[in-house]
Amino acid sequence: MYSVDNRAGRLIEVRLASPLPTGEVDACIARIQGVVTQNRHGAVVCIELLQVDVLAPESAEKFLEMMRIQNATVHRTAYLLPVSNAILGLQVERLIRDAHNSSRKAFRDTTSLEAWLVPVMTMVEAQQLRKFLSQLG
Repeated sequence: MYSVDNRAGRLIEVRLASPLPTGEVDACIARIQGVVTQNRHGAVVCIELLQVDVLAPESAEKFLEMMRIQNATVHRTAYLLPVSNAILGLQVERLIRDAHNSSRKAFRDTTSLEAWLVPVMTMVEAQQLRKFLSQLG
């Protein structure tokens, strides 16, 4: 399962949950790329992965390819990881490292994530980020 929303400015809100079949991964990537492309001022992305077990290797590679393509257009991307899933954490950290862009970072708590994203956001984007994070389930 996935959702991709752009409710405020450059902020793109992404939620992923297992299972993530290949067709959904492809649709999710296409939606993210579409929203990033539409926003002429770049993007600030928050990806919530709390309900993801692990990404299939082929899905991880597809996300990595998307990340590399978006290196020039994404101001910051924050990944919210579950505290209890070390394997997913290692997988996402590898994707971030292999994408070669220091504007991406993984977090295991919303306070640190928010503190890292908010400095590059407008007030409206920051308010929407807080709303998105308050809806974690």
